[in-house]
Amino acid sequence: MTFKLGTRKSLLAIAQSSWVAREVERLNPGVRVELVGIETKGDVILDKPLSQIEGKEFFTAELDHALLKGEVDFTVHSMKDLALERPSPLVLAAVPKRELQHDVILFHESVIDRLMQNLPIRIGTSSPRRLTLIPGFLKSALPRFSPNQEPTLQFVEIRGNVNTRLSRVHEPEGSGRKLDGVVLAFAGLERLTLDEAGSKELRRLLENTRKLVLPLKPCPSAPAQGALAIESRSDTPRVLQILKPLHHEATLQGVKAEREILHEWGGGCHQKLGASALPSGVLFVQGQKPNGEWVHETRGAPTPEATDFVKIEASDVFDFKAEPLDQEARSTIQSASFVFIAHSRAHEFLSDQTLVHSESKKRIWVSGTKSWFKLSAKGVWVEGSLDGQGFEALDPFRGKNLLQIPSEGLVFLSHRESPETKGAKLLGTYSHEFRSVPEKFMKSESIYWSSGLPFHALWSTLQPEIFAKKKHACGPGRTAQVVREKLASIGLSPTVLSME
Repeated sequence: MTFKLGTRKSLLAIAQSSWVAREVERLNPGVRVELVGIETKGDVILDKPLSQIEGKEFFTAELDHALLKGEVDFTVHSMKDLALERPSPLVLAAVPKRELQHDVILFHESVIDRLMQNLPIRIGTSSPRRLTLIPGFLKSALPRFSPNQEPTLQFVEIRGNVNTRLSRVHEPEGSGRKLDGVVLAFAGLERLTLDEAGSKELRRLLENTRKLVLPLKPCPSAPAQGALAIESRSDTPRVLQILKPLHHEATLQGVKAEREILHEWGGGCHQKLGASALPSGVLFVQGQKPNGEWVHETRGAPTPEATDFVKIEASDVFDFKAEPLDQEARSTIQSASFVFIAHSRAHEFLSDQTLVHSESKKRIWVSGTKSWFKLSAKGVWVEGSLDGQGFEALDPFRGKNLLQIPSEGLVFLSHRESPETKGAKLLGTYSHEFRSVPEKFMKSESIYWSSGLPFHALWSTLQPEIFAKKKHACGPGRTAQVVREKLASIGLSPTVLSME
């Protein structure tokens, strides 16, 4: 039995619809899916940003018409393109498992020379959300080569398909079309790598580029970015049946939480808001309301700043001692293509700062934006961060064709007491020397543990009864594991909060 799938004609749309077609066929033996290309208004109007055009449903109306007329059996959309209210009798038949929702900026590698010379960095995007959120972040995130010298950023309105936009970073110097970087959705690029034609074109366009994956807390994505929506008609039970196995309920619940923000603020491509849900249930919301009010929210879990918890950090308990690296360890760093820095301190204690200098092609990831900004201030190019969610949060990025994070040879810079990490070579650049029990710990009734090490040190020093009289909170990942394990012995459990 053959079914017709309606899709836009762009390289990306064909790639993601082809993936859906293959999945439908795989999950329903004997079923065949035929793609039907349909041109939409958004594909035709390329001379101005959609935010400047009256109306909505620029990428969906023509597909809706074909589906309602019975010309196709189901359609595939990027879910962020769907209006909050959909025409009857169209129904959401399935939402497949989501791709990463991050934005990524692809820069030509010549951006380093331009930053060194303090020349303007021209970046292409027409999204009001990106234009609202990204400039402030990049001023601290791009490497600086002179003290207190912020990069000069120029944002250029740009439309077109992914390959059309990305090709502009390869224009010759002096061309009016030349851009230093282009902001794109990670999900779209990753899906192109799964398509034969898309992958071939993307490999060409990624040559001589540097990536910068935007963290979700300061730069949340468009609501539902990275998710696909498969729609059909309510009166086609056989179609609904073959699509049901593709559905991923956790993805649907996440995008529902994000799209609820659109209900609050009013939906549409004119919005200057971002909303990104994490698997943990935390929802980052950033942006500007129509009345000009700025919103910075973390929903779903409180942050230490929004509670009465007193924060205990490693610096409250320990003195830090540099641990010189031997020649073997130095050689390991020098030869590594990918380095994860757990804390900016791990880099500060390196005797040779040029080991991870921006001029090298070494790829650097960090735990959170605090570490990112300290490194960028020293001229280090950071590719991405984990939004303070712990090293385990790197796992979703592994295996992505776009990133090519190595399964072996990854170097993890941390402190000497850090536990070994699977798939990474741990190198401790500093160690901790216990100093004293902080007075604020003894006086406070509610404690937030920023890491497991100070907790473990005080647990080993003090009587459990002291801990039993307090409320405890901590960040996710390994910190939560350490704190949970010890507190469980006295019948307590910590509240896990957002770290950043």
